Amino acid sequence: MFTVFDLKDSTPLAPDELRAVRRVLEDYCRTAAGAWLRNFPFRRFELRWCPAMTGDVMGAFTLLHPWTIYLMPWSGEAVDGMHDYARISWAELITPTVIHELRHAWQFRRNPLLYAVCCLPLLREITLERDAGRIGSEAESIVESTTGWHTGREFERRRKTQDK
Repeated sequence: MFTVFDLKDSTPLAPDELRAVRRVLEDYCRTAAGAWLRNFPFRRFELRWCPAMTGDVMGAFTLLHPWTIYLMPWSGEAVDGMHDYARISWAELITPTVIHELRHAWQFRRNPLLYAVCCLPLLREITLERDAGRIGSEAESIVESTTGWHTGREFERRRKTQDK
């Protein structure tokens, strides 16, 4: 079970992982669903891998560290030297979780006192989590299409290079 005490063992995303997440976030911001993020300082947030996150908990925003988003690290095994590709792919795939957690940060910044009240167990599920869950669900399909688009472009670029 993940607790806030586990946050101390977190490590920052590698530069290539951070670039992958930021690229997907920029694509998301250009959509109608991502309009709320355009005027929010999401680039200021530090993204960190928290090794204690497993199973159900894929991300966390906490008032203890209001400019940090904690994420579940990739734990799979890569085959045939594809470790870097797998890490970067995981960073892209976890971006809807980043968006979900950024929504919590956005909720907090809009009204810190109301956010604190809504963190109470019964209120949390019908207020904060319902809103962030909706945003995260919308983001999943957007992220899936944008990462597919980027992957397709990269495939075409490589194919054209090899054909020459």
